[in-house]
Amino acid sequence: MTKPLLGGVVAAVLISGVASAQVYLPALPPAPGTVVVPAPPPPPVSGTSTTATTVSPSPDGDHSETTIHREVDKKGDTAIEKDVHREGIAGSTDTHTKTETDRDGGSTTTTETTTKPR
Repeated sequence: MTKPLLGGVVAAVLISGVASAQVYLPALPPAPGTVVVPAPPPPPVSGTSTTATTVSPSPDGDHSETTIHREVDKKGDTAIEKDVHREGIAGSTDTHTKTETDRDGGSTTTTETTTKPR
C-alpha cells in the first residue's frame, strides 16, 4: 500500500515541477518601420448611465463644483454632460457643456456659460 501512495506523491511532485519550469518568451518587438496602433477602447455598454460630482473648496473662499453625467443609449450613441459651478469673491459662473457622439465617430458639442457678478 505504501508503494502506490509513494508513487502518486512522486508523480504529483514531478508534474508540478514540470509545470513551474515552463518558460514564456516575451512578445517580439515589431519589425522596423512598422506602425503600431493602440487597441481602441471597449465599446460602451448600451443603456448605461454614470454620474460623478467633484467639490473643490479653496483656502481663499472660492468654491468649485463639477458634475459629469455620461449616458449611452441603446444604439450605442454617447452623451456626456458636464456642469461646472464656480463661486468666489467676484461672483459666480455656471458652465454647461454637452457632447453627443454617435457610433460612427461624429460628435457635436454645445457650451452655455452664465456669469453673475456680485
